[in-house]
Amino acid sequence: MKLIESFVKTNPCYTRGKKMIVRGLMLHSVGCSQPSARKFMPRFDSTEAKVCVHAFIDAETGEIYQTLPWEYKAWHCGGSGNGTHIGVEMCEPCCIAYGAGMHFTCADEAREGAGESVRRTLHAAVELFAFLCRQYGLDPLGDGVIVSHKEGHDRGIASGHGDPEHLFRQLQMDYTMDDFRKAVAAALGETKEETEKEVGDIVILSADAVYYSGKAMPDWVKNDRWVIRSITDDRAVLGKNVSGSHEINSPVNLKYLTVCSDGEKMTNGSEMGDKKLHAAEFVPAGSISENREGHVSDRGVELIARYEGCRLEAYKCPAGVWTIGYGHTAGVQPGQTLPSKEAAKVLLKEDLRKYGGYVNECVNKGHITFPLTQNQFDALTSFCYNCGNGALQKLVSGRDASVIADKLLLYNKAGGREFAGLTKRREDERALFLT
Repeated sequence: MKLIESFVKTNPCYTRGKKMIVRGLMLHSVGCSQPSARKFMPRFDSTEAKVCVHAFIDAETGEIYQTLPWEYKAWHCGGSGNGTHIGVEMCEPCCIAYGAGMHFTCADEAREGAGESVRRTLHAAVELFAFLCRQYGLDPLGDGVIVSHKEGHDRGIASGHGDPEHLFRQLQMDYTMDDFRKAVAAALGETKEETEKEVGDIVILSADAVYYSGKAMPDWVKNDRWVIRSITDDRAVLGKNVSGSHEINSPVNLKYLTVCSDGEKMTNGSEMGDKKLHAAEFVPAGSISENREGHVSDRGVELIARYEGCRLEAYKCPAGVWTIGYGHTAGVQPGQTLPSKEAAKVLLKEDLRKYGGYVNECVNKGHITFPLTQNQFDALTSFCYNCGNGALQKLVSGRDASVIADKLLLYNKAGGREFAGLTKRREDERALFLT
């Protein structure tokens, strides 16, 4: 994926800088025969511009031009989706000519060139949407998370447009938005498989959990165990903690919850008294190996910290996400600071529970077919933290340890270019993996 920052800094959407909580992603196409993303920049980089999207995808190169910070509220869909969804426009082939409405003719009679152009933009869109799903903790297969402009209209959050499905239909492409969502999920390495959760289950919260509204969650809430009071769709209301000392009655997305491993359940509304539950009684969903759950060691943490680098004051990463410490993003606000690198490492270790969980999941699902040593677990966790769960699954699936060690070295590029820092990191991860 080649992402080019090209902010339209005179556009009112940029100058207002109004923030939104990202709930989803919306795919558009430009509705005119213009394959070049650059051609749209002057039109939108203007104080007179009335609308703006977050990015354009070039139909000739697949390059992505980011026009707004991702969390800035744009005006891309003519409805409430402007305040919840990131909007991305696919440029369209030059060989089509629009008539009335969304209907067009195509000078490419076989329509192969036009179809190839659309597939190129779709491929780039899949990579971008997987990247954004990872950045914002979005489930690409979740209801209403990834939608087209047309689907946004059908849901009542966007104006009456038919893009980009009109391209698929009129170019006779065997492709749907469901295909697109599945492709994003595959790129992200996520599935809809989750542990079932029921009313009365005792659950723990993931380190990156936030309230359903998007509001940050205090650590004391995330560090306790809670009983599910009610469930509606993907929304669970947490009642009392297991000791009965607190009751929050707050909604949380189900994706942040993990059920007690022994299946223990409490009757809704029952008194829990001084019941004690220990961390050993709980395991992350899908993260149980045959012998034990793996955890990254201090040696692994140090390797990751060395390559991530540490900043004690909140900053915006290249994706426009507020970040602090060693790449921590959950709940980070402008102006936030950390007192020391030790405090930053505490956050890093919390984040690594998630990425170590992905390694455990590969063991549990049989993608990794040999027992992992601690050093191998650490090396793969470092790789996953840097490259993502999808890349991890691709790296390990069906391969023995020696092949994985060699293939590690291939992941040293970004935007098609080789980087010395990535090469050195892969070499150190491989050395650790083989130790």
